[in-house]
Amino acid sequence: MTRLDLDSLELFVRVVERGSINAAAAAADRSQQAVSERMRKLEHELGLDLLERGARGSQPTETGQVVADWIAELLVATDRFQERLTSLRADRTSTLRVAASQTIAGYLLPQWLSQLEQAGTATSPHVHAVNSVEVIREVHSGAAVIGFIESLDELSGLEHHVVGHDELVVVVAPSHDWASRDFITAQELAAMPLVVRESGSGTRQVLEQLLGEQHPQLEAAEPRAEFSAILSVRGAVTAGIAPAVMSALTVAEDLAAGRLRRVDVADLELHRPLTAIWREEPELPASASELIRIAAQHAAD
Repeated sequence: MTRLDLDSLELFVRVVERGSINAAAAAADRSQQAVSERMRKLEHELGLDLLERGARGSQPTETGQVVADWIAELLVATDRFQERLTSLRADRTSTLRVAASQTIAGYLLPQWLSQLEQAGTATSPHVHAVNSVEVIREVHSGAAVIGFIESLDELSGLEHHVVGHDELVVVVAPSHDWASRDFITAQELAAMPLVVRESGSGTRQVLEQLLGEQHPQLEAAEPRAEFSAILSVRGAVTAGIAPAVMSALTVAEDLAAGRLRRVDVADLELHRPLTAIWREEPELPASASELIRIAAQHAAD
């Protein structure tokens, strides 16, 4: 069957709505002859009698009225399609507001955004690097369209998707007593005052939660020092102030260069999910959906 001409279908609905070919032609700024020819051609293509033509105008046949109703539904769907295309084009060049916890913002998100650009999504990202609690707050409020967190928080009222996992490691300065050991125990780790991030950071929350889940009898010691930035925590450990538990991503270069030493914990699993979060409404922009896909693909690779 020949693909139908959408313009002819719309003209037919105009004829039915206005009761005559002349009125439909005037509304569409066409000649009466051109519209009349379109209607005859449409009837021929469909193999149906759509109009009863008379001195007082053109009225739809019973079949024609049914077809007109169907076409009206088709035109509504077409308009919706056009609106979504317009939204998609706007989204491809709009600002994408992203909130991300510091490890993701500093060590993963730049690669994801680069791939997003290479994929042809010409969005202008605006990234706010904060702790996981603040990320959740910004997504809830709408200040960020999408967020990435490293914590194990309950995400009531938010959609979420785990895009990967991250390993936490205990690191010490080469001069620390633990530097020469093959491993320590969870009890030793809990008893040691550590250098930590501020309350609300994903790393600190995950460490406390995993320790509590795997060793409920243990309670972490009060921190030796508290900092708001990953760089400051790393610097404090390097200076020998105290050990820290950090993402393996953030200390990879220091471990390779010998500035820090990794110490395994024999009886404690230190892994955490990396999670994309967004509000249930409004609909997630195409650029944000693509960013989630890229993040998950990056982790799989």
